[in-house]
Amino acid sequence: MRVTISFFLAFLAVGVLLSSCRRDEVFVYSQQELVDTPPEEDPEIVGLYVLNSGVKGNNEATLDYFDCLTSIYHRNIYAERNPDALPNLGDNGTDLAVADGKLYVILSDSHRLEVFNVENTQRFATLSINNPRRILLHDNYAYITSYLKQKEQKYGELPLGELVRIKTDDLTNIRKITLGCQPDEMLYFVSGNESTGDEKETLLLVSNTGEYNSPHFDNRISVVNLDNFVQTSYIHTGTSPHCLAVSGRYLYVETSGNYKEEPPQLCILRDRSNLNIFTRDTVRNLPSLSFVQVDDTLFMIKGRRNQFGDILERDFVKYSMKADDIVGRFVADGTETQIETPTSVAVHPVTHEIFITDARRGTSSGLLYCYTPDGRQKWKVKTGIAPCKVAFVKK
Repeated sequence: MRVTISFFLAFLAVGVLLSSCRRDEVFVYSQQELVDTPPEEDPEIVGLYVLNSGVKGNNEATLDYFDCLTSIYHRNIYAERNPDALPNLGDNGTDLAVADGKLYVILSDSHRLEVFNVENTQRFATLSINNPRRILLHDNYAYITSYLKQKEQKYGELPLGELVRIKTDDLTNIRKITLGCQPDEMLYFVSGNESTGDEKETLLLVSNTGEYNSPHFDNRISVVNLDNFVQTSYIHTGTSPHCLAVSGRYLYVETSGNYKEEPPQLCILRDRSNLNIFTRDTVRNLPSLSFVQVDDTLFMIKGRRNQFGDILERDFVKYSMKADDIVGRFVADGTETQIETPTSVAVHPVTHEIFITDARRGTSSGLLYCYTPDGRQKWKVKTGIAPCKVAFVKK
């Protein structure tokens, strides 16, 4: 009997020890690294967030933060700053945005929008959205593209997605409208011309990609009137449109093609009547993986993918929409070969430094590169798995 009790007490002690070990393992501390760049004194931009998408299906999206005041890069900060939550942020992070003291993170395969306090990264709200993809913030509203409606609806062979609008003040007043197949990138602009007496309209353009619906890709851009939140029309363009930009009466659309006879290209459409009736003006042989617009310049990751998502070629160019030509490169020091799998580019709104996320092999740590405005590599730092987006934090 004494042996049995002793064995039981020993077993219980081991169980308690293992249990405490499990609790210790669940709590994940962030990693910190001092970046080889001088700290900034009283900058307008105090830091930047980096979203790492993680391997799809592995529930390993993470958040990083670079502090401009200390030059310290913090990796995987979510669990440490939210100790009462589950240690994993979610699955397949696809977008993030910052405005009015809030950080918004899209977790596509977790079907969630997470909202944080931008200063301390503490979560204060979670919203369920079916397969969200991108987010755009404007005038106290968050606009989120959703690949799949709760109740499936089709247009021919194309399953339709939707646009979700949420009031950012209190994260209420949620409205939804149906768009095309797998809506993705968005662009806000005001149409019309006061000098000619044309009535102004506040519009949102949304690219419908059909990206995961091969061979039945979409080729339409939804035109949404934000004054009454109604889709008014479609603009037809090349196959599988993604990134959008506007300069004057011209609309620039990056299209992925169909990976067969139609290559990726830059479609340029012109509004010939100030009535948002864009028609194709020309096509440029500029295959693009992504671009971001700064004034009349597109900072473009030039390249193409195959049907398996592998990048076949890449370059980092500045395309002038006024000159309709490439006018320079934003990686100009010969280090472009270091960047294996570029996923996004962001331009610092004050210093004009360029940040490039590199997913590398996509299954282990990625890299964040910082380049000077004239294209020289300033620093680089290790990130989480598959970094995909950068968002700047103002003072």
